[in-house]
Amino acid sequence: MSSYRNVALLIPLILALLPAGASGQDVLGGWNPSVTEATLLPKFCWGQFMGNKFKGPEFEIPRDRCGVGMNHYCPGLVALSRANRSLDNNMKRGFLRGAERGVGYTVRAMEKYPRCPIRGQVISTYQLIERELGALR
Repeated sequence: MSSYRNVALLIPLILALLPAGASGQDVLGGWNPSVTEATLLPKFCWGQFMGNKFKGPEFEIPRDRCGVGMNHYCPGLVALSRANRSLDNNMKRGFLRGAERGVGYTVRAMEKYPRCPIRGQVISTYQLIERELGALR
């Protein structure tokens, strides 16, 4: 039953993304996620990339509990995803550096917010990026 629910949730997401395309610039200077990339992101990223199409607390990171720098985390996740799919080490390194900038900015911005509900996830993501960058050096 839950797999039907997941599919039912993804169909509106895909339909909402189709007219938007993947040509907009994000805060890291890269490209917005494709439909496929967006569906793989956590739900709390959907509101950022799809504007008014997905409203509600489940589609955003609570700024009052996490800080204003949270808008860099989801683009960082997109860059990390692209790095992990890249076969070229130079491109992979570039995507990882973009992910490091975005997620690192988020880590610093939420320092004063110890009760941020995604704090552990953000820190784990940053540590993963650092390990992957270290492996490429």
